[in-house]
Amino acid sequence: YFVVWADDDGWSNSWQIYGARVSPAGTVLDPLGIAIVDLYTQENYWSTVAIAFNGLNYLVVWQDSLSDWNIYGARVNPAGVVLDPNGFAISTAANDQWFPSVTCAGTNYLVVWQDDRIGNLWDNILGVMVSQSGLVDTILIPICTEINWQYSPSVAFDGTNYLVVWHDYRSGD
Repeated sequence: YFVVWADDDGWSNSWQIYGARVSPAGTVLDPLGIAIVDLYTQENYWSTVAIAFNGLNYLVVWQDSLSDWNIYGARVNPAGVVLDPNGFAISTAANDQWFPSVTCAGTNYLVVWQDDRIGNLWDNILGVMVSQSGLVDTILIPICTEINWQYSPSVAFDGTNYLVVWHDYRSGD
């Protein structure tokens, strides 16, 4: 297993993304954690981390405040080697993108998030496919573009279909 988390270092108000491998018996194989995004090369705030496995590598996704809030990812192999040490951009559109979630259907990943690119506080739920080599598809998937506010999506795959769920305010609270 591979678990991931956002960790505040306690002194710079920045967050680091860490991971650790866990054996089937529950033994933590990386007790100090594996730095997925290095605090000392990118001083930002990271949070809302998600992970999926495609049978070959893990894809870790997070929201990052380098400029606006954006969605980034990095692949990690089962030996704990970070294949994309500085991460790669998944969505850096205008305004903010938050709360990423990721799942895998065979080789490719589907990443979804809350998106405010139109800037009217009527956030949408959007997604994009990411290949096993970390290439982000140029075709954006509009999952929910209804009026009002959709937020905090989560995605799963059942072997045939994707299911994306989210909180929705189109009819009020």
